[in-house]
Amino acid sequence: MVFQNPDAVAAGAPPWHLPAPQPRPTSGGIRGFTWALWPWMSWVLPVFFAFHGFLGGGGWGTLLLLFASPIFIPAMGLLGMLPRFILRKRGHRTAPGPIVWLLFVNWWAWVAFTITMQDAGDSGPMETMLGGVLPARLSSGFEQGIFLGAVAIACLSWLAILFVAIAQPQPRPGMPTRGGAWDAVSWNAAFLVPALLVGAVALGVQVTALETDAAGDTVSQVEALPIAAQADRAEANYTLTQQKLSEVRELIADDGWSVRDENGGWVRGPAFASSYGSCGGSDAECYVFEVGFALEKAPAGFDSYDEAWNSRLSELGWTASERGYGWTDADGFTLEIDQRQNVDRLVVAIESPSWWGDTYDIRQELGEADEDLGLGLTYRFDEWPPLR
Repeated sequence: MVFQNPDAVAAGAPPWHLPAPQPRPTSGGIRGFTWALWPWMSWVLPVFFAFHGFLGGGGWGTLLLLFASPIFIPAMGLLGMLPRFILRKRGHRTAPGPIVWLLFVNWWAWVAFTITMQDAGDSGPMETMLGGVLPARLSSGFEQGIFLGAVAIACLSWLAILFVAIAQPQPRPGMPTRGGAWDAVSWNAAFLVPALLVGAVALGVQVTALETDAAGDTVSQVEALPIAAQADRAEANYTLTQQKLSEVRELIADDGWSVRDENGGWVRGPAFASSYGSCGGSDAECYVFEVGFALEKAPAGFDSYDEAWNSRLSELGWTASERGYGWTDADGFTLEIDQRQNVDRLVVAIESPSWWGDTYDIRQELGEADEDLGLGLTYRFDEWPPLR
């Protein structure tokens, strides 16, 4: 039976000389679904990234993204739509098979780096969106690994989508819009990529649980201790820190060491301090001890830059730091000596490695320190202010 075009016959052309009209490709399967979803994801994901900080305790990054959003969102949305514009101009009405799986990889990468983006406020780094919903701790180092990996995957997958879109020919009449190997790959990508993300997070939680502090204890081991035992542990760690510094002070002077200056300020901050950056990348509470002593007049002939001084420190187990200044030892302590030219005052300070413990709870157990602690006093090399 010959197909007749009624409109053409009405115009006077013989029906057997007219080509049968070809059906336009219709949306179908995962390719049609992805094609319809593409505009939504191109705009929703940048909006989600720009304003996700408002779903939790936003920091400076959230504020910067807010001000940048009038430029960032349209730019990212148009870049996301660019390959689709190219394909549509060439007559495509469904996403080509080689592009569909790349789109799912790109979209899930956007989700991954959004929820693992590290923000910061006045008090330091803040919890990520992912960290806020997890029931267990996840190392911030592991989160940053996911963040950087997701950003790289998002950029590379977008470039791949763009190149494939440019290389795609016009759709052939009757070209199938569903089925085939590419659809199987796309379905796998749609569900396998988030499964891999969940698996990476689960692995990170397990690795984080095994992280130890300077004493070799895990967070769970320390949290299981009564708060009184944690306070005793902190006091022992403080004593260890002071003992290490006293060995160095003995090499310089026997007496005349002070911890407060003439204005009442600490030579090197309060001894007991929390330190997010030293927590081994975990969001668990930890603390370090940073203490310093000053001599108003350095001993005659003392020179901390002298090679002989380095030799004396090496006998105590100190080695020059890779930072180019200061010294470190095998236990993770860091030593600094501040001796400036044409200034008589000499300052020695030490910073300990970190130990697990909630600084607020431990401070409450130790009791409030005397505000006048060490004020107007000098100490021998083997003396120091008490922690409580």
